[in-house]
Amino acid sequence: MDTLTTSAVASLYDELFLNGGFTIMICPDGSAYVPADGYAVSITATQHTVSAAAPFEAFADLVRTVTTQYENVVGLGGWLADGVVYVDPVEIIPDREPAILAGKRREQLAIFDLAAQTEITL
Repeated sequence: MDTLTTSAVASLYDELFLNGGFTIMICPDGSAYVPADGYAVSITATQHTVSAAAPFEAFADLVRTVTTQYENVVGLGGWLADGVVYVDPVEIIPDREPAILAGKRREQLAIFDLAAQTEITL
């Protein structure tokens, strides 16, 4: 996964705390865009977290760690739940049923419908 620019990481931080989460695709130049449809599914059952009370730099370090650890993945998802920030490498799966199956295989609690902007509990 290419390294995000500092301004892109700051935008993710804002999106996280203003809207509860984000899903992005990372471009080779370090910029990012928001996919409009499909289903965001984490590629791993591993949790990548930091306290929501932690400073911005802790969030930025978490994003850097995840993007470095999963360098072949170009999607990144983040959300806020119960005072914890989660950041995961994600793939966008176009169709609902394959996305649900992938989420279950990867031991996810939920996937995210990008078009409807809703969580689908598994």
